[in-house]
Amino acid sequence: MMNETQKLNCEVGALAITVNAKFSGNIGKVVRVIDSLGMMPWPEIDGLVHVWQVEIAAEGSFLYYFYPNKHQLDVQSTGPIPDCFLRRLVPENDQLRLEFEDCQTREAIEPSTL
Repeated sequence: MMNETQKLNCEVGALAITVNAKFSGNIGKVVRVIDSLGMMPWPEIDGLVHVWQVEIAAEGSFLYYFYPNKHQLDVQSTGPIPDCFLRRLVPENDQLRLEFEDCQTREAIEPSTL
């Protein structure tokens, strides 16, 4: 059982990469966390795990889900993924922020050069 104070890898709005999955085609996908589905069971994981609703961040990329009840493999642009299968791409608290306050870069660039 997950400890209430256990640190999650992601949060709503975070960009993350999938680092584990039943289907190898789902590994390495960049996703945006769009909602929390809370604690729930996940196939092949003991106990309850925190599951996020995610959407694929790259156009033309998909997630693959097998639904035993329907006996089919679905290809989707959004779906559930356990927190333990994700790693955040941008550090927590915007630690990877570019600071422009000390330079005049924005003013020196002409709009036509962008």
